[in-house]
Amino acid sequence: MHKPSMSRAAASLLFLLCCSSLCFNGAVAIHLGVIVNTNSPIGREQKIAIETAAHHFNSSTTTLFLDVCESNGFDPLQINANGRSLIERGAEALIATGIWPEVITVASIGEKARIPVLSLATTSPSTLFPRPFLVRMSYPASSQVRCLAEVVKSYNWRRVIVIYEDDDYGGITAMASLLSDALNIVGSEVVDYIAFPRMDILSNPRARVQKELKRICRHLSKVYIILQSSRLLTVYLFKEAKELGMMAKGHVWIANDDITTLLDSTLAPSFISSYMQGVVGIKTYFNETSNPYHDFYVEFQRRFKAENRSKGETYFEPGKFAVRAYDAVHAIAHAAAETKMRSNMLLEGILSSNFMGLSGLIRFRRDRGLPEGRGYSAFRVVNVVGRSYRELGFWLERFGFYEEEGEMVSRGQGVDALSPVYWPGGPERVPGGWGKLRIGVPARTAFDQFVKVDGKNVTGFCIDVFSETLKRLSYELEYEFFPFNGAYDELVNQIPLKVYDAVVGDITILAKRSTSVTFTEPFLSSGLSMLVRVRPNQTPWMLTKPFTMEVWLLIIATLIYTGIIVWYLEHRVNPEFDGPWWTQLGATFWLIFSTIFFAHGRLYNHYTKIVVVVWLIAVLILVSSFTANLSSILTTEKLEPMVADSQVGCDGDSFVLKYLQDVLGYKEDKIEKIEKPEKYIEAFHSGNITAAFLEVPYLRVFLSNYDNYTIHGETHMLGGFGFVSISSA
Repeated sequence: MHKPSMSRAAASLLFLLCCSSLCFNGAVAIHLGVIVNTNSPIGREQKIAIETAAHHFNSSTTTLFLDVCESNGFDPLQINANGRSLIERGAEALIATGIWPEVITVASIGEKARIPVLSLATTSPSTLFPRPFLVRMSYPASSQVRCLAEVVKSYNWRRVIVIYEDDDYGGITAMASLLSDALNIVGSEVVDYIAFPRMDILSNPRARVQKELKRICRHLSKVYIILQSSRLLTVYLFKEAKELGMMAKGHVWIANDDITTLLDSTLAPSFISSYMQGVVGIKTYFNETSNPYHDFYVEFQRRFKAENRSKGETYFEPGKFAVRAYDAVHAIAHAAAETKMRSNMLLEGILSSNFMGLSGLIRFRRDRGLPEGRGYSAFRVVNVVGRSYRELGFWLERFGFYEEEGEMVSRGQGVDALSPVYWPGGPERVPGGWGKLRIGVPARTAFDQFVKVDGKNVTGFCIDVFSETLKRLSYELEYEFFPFNGAYDELVNQIPLKVYDAVVGDITILAKRSTSVTFTEPFLSSGLSMLVRVRPNQTPWMLTKPFTMEVWLLIIATLIYTGIIVWYLEHRVNPEFDGPWWTQLGATFWLIFSTIFFAHGRLYNHYTKIVVVVWLIAVLILVSSFTANLSSILTTEKLEPMVADSQVGCDGDSFVLKYLQDVLGYKEDKIEKIEKPEKYIEAFHSGNITAAFLEVPYLRVFLSNYDNYTIHGETHMLGGFGFVSISSA
């Protein structure tokens, strides 16, 4: 049953007396009807705010006569009776403070009576039937969802889960769609939705909440955005989340304006401190330093304490709903003063409002809603800590985040992200929003320098790269390694099967693997090359190779010929040639050989000197040619591979086998599967293989450990080594 503020006769009599009195003074009086659910804390706030506004605007030019019908909840029959009763008592404008089903009922009554109805419901239905006498005191949800998306972007969260309570009119569904679009713009996505029905129509709301939370807690994403929630859903939601461990370290909860408003007056401090620690939320920004807000704040607190202290209320701060209610009365009062109380003109006066109210710019669009206010929409970003919340900073449309209000007002230097934040579980670093990742690693690797599994200890170059990458993230990431004993293709396929969340190791990036998973940028270049043994250079006649046999014979003949000429010219005049024939022969060849080292003795015959000069030039050419040829031969033979059309080895990875068969044309019986580096050595020495195909990173390790091997032929380039995660497609 409704509880009108006074009897019908008394209300009508008082209004007539007020009108009569004001007529003599030339003032304007208006009868304003209000339907409010004072059974809820929000309704009690709105009632006090409306009364405060009426007190402020009851001046010499405008008098607001309030006729308030109090209800205890949403009952269409009761709302209908209250609306008709207010109109019968002379109401010239109505304010509906409840949810949209209540607003629609009141709007129908106002349309029949041809009087304006102002709605204070926050979210407008997406398929609202045009109602010419309905005016919506609510801003579009687009600025809110952009603010939420910017919060997600600032902490680099890529996937989120959206939770909301349905309103039966599609308004919240449209808002969820806007949020999805806003997240896509900043590089994030919604991976799941929970759309709860209205809690007041469920027989067992707690069981429903528990069931849905158990379903989403299995998701890899641990970032939850609460888009719309009643007090009842908020209580069940956070109680069950705490019970299921979803308020622990690694989880993120982001609350929209509707939920953070409940922190001001509706939710008990004991509940906040027990179940909502670490929640980050946004609140519609009000300029709380202006004189109009200060006057409203003082009067609101005085009235609220006087009326509700006996009901157990302990928090008297005006929230968003109270400020909007104040602005609604402001719009009606100004319209009444300008239009002299004619009902059709009163609606036009309301729609032509253009002033800066406590809640923002009050200027209605053609669809009778408040404008988006691009460039003006602002929100406070708060963090639940202890029994209430603390302010992290501010967000201004088109300008971003600010830590100080003054910086936002003056459009000063913004920040990329707000900090420090107390997160659920109280971690120092920003949560990764992924929960604990299950990361697969290859347990059987040909080269354990890249990944080595020793029980629960996983080491190697790839693990070091992964660890260093995590240090450079702006958030904390929890993970656990799980060794996998299958082939690399099978390991990668475990991600689409949801066995693992990611794979870390020496995983080659291939086109066929990229169809179902996503690779990181390659951290190591890769290609496929042939490994072969080099030819041993242990020939005993190695020093004879620089010249051919013919050249050696020519050199010997020239040496003998030169020796004969030198003996003939020197044996008569040179004392060293005295003696028997063998002495002369020794002196001759000693002279010839010493010229090779430029250490020959004295020559007495001038013709001999000419012969020796020619010989010295020939010796110089021969020595230079011999040295160059010998160096070239030694180097060439060292690098010359031993390649034959025989067996080739590989590490057995399926993609290498397929590449050898399909691209390089090797038959299956010509390919030997080898798992360890030592086995390659044995296979080469035994003759089982004459070449092996390995990826370039493996070849570098192999060549650094073993001599007498080299790379032969071209390198077939591959995508490189990368880490793997689930595909975002």
